[in-house]
Amino acid sequence: MSTITKIQSYHRDAKQLRVAAYCRVSTDNVEQLESLENQREHYQKYISNQPNWQLAKIYYDEGISGTKLTKRDALKELLADCHNHRIDLVITKSISRLSRNTTDCLRIVRELQQLNIPIIFEKEHINTGAMASELFLSILSSIAQDESHSTAGNLRWSIRQRFASGEFRVSSAPYGYSIEDGNLVIDSVEAGVVREIFQQFLSGMSASQIARKLNHCYVATKRGGQWRSNTVINILRNCNYTGDMLCQKTYRDDQYHRHFNQGELTQYLIEDHHPSLVNHETFNRVQGLLTEAVQKRHIETGSHKYQQHYLFSGKITCGNCGTIFKRQTRPNKIYWACQKHLKSTKQCPIKAISETSLETAFCNMMNKLIYSRKFLLQPLLENLRVQANSDTNGQLSLLVAQIKANDHKAETLTELMQSGFLDKAIYVNQTAKLEQDTCQCREKIKQFNSNNTDSANNFENVRALLHWCQQGQKLSSFNKAPFQDFVQQIVVNGPNNVVFKLKCGLRLTEKLTKAAGLDENFYRGVIRQRFNEPIRQAEYLYSIIESEGDLIG
Repeated sequence: MSTITKIQSYHRDAKQLRVAAYCRVSTDNVEQLESLENQREHYQKYISNQPNWQLAKIYYDEGISGTKLTKRDALKELLADCHNHRIDLVITKSISRLSRNTTDCLRIVRELQQLNIPIIFEKEHINTGAMASELFLSILSSIAQDESHSTAGNLRWSIRQRFASGEFRVSSAPYGYSIEDGNLVIDSVEAGVVREIFQQFLSGMSASQIARKLNHCYVATKRGGQWRSNTVINILRNCNYTGDMLCQKTYRDDQYHRHFNQGELTQYLIEDHHPSLVNHETFNRVQGLLTEAVQKRHIETGSHKYQQHYLFSGKITCGNCGTIFKRQTRPNKIYWACQKHLKSTKQCPIKAISETSLETAFCNMMNKLIYSRKFLLQPLLENLRVQANSDTNGQLSLLVAQIKANDHKAETLTELMQSGFLDKAIYVNQTAKLEQDTCQCREKIKQFNSNNTDSANNFENVRALLHWCQQGQKLSSFNKAPFQDFVQQIVVNGPNNVVFKLKCGLRLTEKLTKAAGLDENFYRGVIRQRFNEPIRQAEYLYSIIESEGDLIG
């Protein structure tokens, strides 16, 4: 008779929790770094004093803002270790230390909850493992986010005051300079390179040629990398080399995304701020040559750095895979191609299309709109006007009334609880339900306002398009001005078919051809089909426009 030997399996003591701590300071000054060291010491002692805890690791980010997750390497490492089952519990000082962004905070909490890993926030006395709902956490997280916005706003105001007074000191030096006692001073070696770049460009060398020469001579950039054409262009466009300091060339929005300042905010010019490397005459001559290059190549300037950003760059997408098209130069022709198709035809079958055919298609589209403005654009504008003025006040009034009713109920519940007529647990439960309902009402109000804003934007964009078409100037060749004004995106569905997404909301399909040409009696027997939505109705009317001859050449 065989015997069975029972082998006791090994289990880690469930009570012994592997605890990780997360620390963060938002700046890298001495005081904050000392605070970071204090946080590390605190958690080492705190965790070691808990009988059922063992220290897994202390994660910390130095000099990183809490509003963005992308650059917080320590936090990303912590989350990765959680997914790899190396951590049982996370502890941090406060919600604001984990994230000042409400969305990121809740996402992290939910992500770790799915892994059965709670987070303890010391300051708020919150343990997400024992949390009945996310309502309280979301409220506190929103407060942290508002505090961050307020702090950032105060900081921006302080910096702008220093801009205006001319007392601003740079925190980083451009190539050609170094910083001494908060002031820009000339770096003799780098300054020689800067002057050479300006002279070589004036002598006829292109930015790419200058970059190749610098790399060939083993000249390093400020960060020790390779020179590229856009690096050279950035130097050539930097007016700080004249000795003047132009402040607030960029700014961050409320979501902490950086943008180039195109007039949204006031810029400040501090003259003779530091020693110059080139005189104003040389700098202005270079700007003139750069402007000529832009006009010749249809290169867009403005919201992007100068990176060979052509008129169609970023605007053409593949209808098959959604990839952005890339510009290609072939003998005597310019093409735009799907980047996945360039890698492999198996990834995407959409072939390259010529820039000339896109320009022609645009001309055909605009000429159609000119001739059809009376039965297409004018009714569309009127329908959008009616839609924008439609009565949503009834629904909005109901939502506002609901919010007021919830506030009144909450006040009544508070009075009953304070008077001893209502149990605290019932009070908390009912108050949470009212808060949730109020939040839902406010989201609906935001949605209404957003829809009204979209309708208003469409109305204004259609009005601008109609005004242009009323001038009646038929396009015989490509004009970049109306393209920039009216086209948001081009979707390529095949070798003979593209869709122009206009800023007014219209999606108009055009065939690709080599020549643009429209007969003035271009449509006949137009069928008016009614749609509930003005944009869709106009798109249909456009799609059935016919000409006496071959519209597309």
